[in-house]
Amino acid sequence: MGMWAFEPWDNDAAADWFGGLMDSTKLRDRWLEGIKADATDEPEIVRAAGALFIMLGRIYVWPIHNYDEDLELAIEAMSKIVSAESFEETPELVALVEKEVSELKARRKPEKQ
Repeated sequence: MGMWAFEPWDNDAAADWFGGLMDSTKLRDRWLEGIKADATDEPEIVRAAGALFIMLGRIYVWPIHNYDEDLELAIEAMSKIVSAESFEETPELVALVEKEVSELKARRKPEKQ
């Protein structure tokens, strides 16, 4: 097994498996629908798509040729939902989303931080 770190996706077999999963399910296409939803009208959908990227948006899991672009798309979309009317009314929810945005920003390449 070509393991290079200790996360579940940090080995050759897992990276290949995730690649097959992404290709066969068209998960990214469905994700794009959610992350591009209107942040004002459907903030819950955008957040759900953002949560999926938080879970799976990792090198060796997410399609590598789309990773940087999709990371920026997730950051931008998640940043917009904190001002959605249904979210603004709940400061605890806004704080959680801001924490999720920070987690995504931490995944940027150092020169983009």
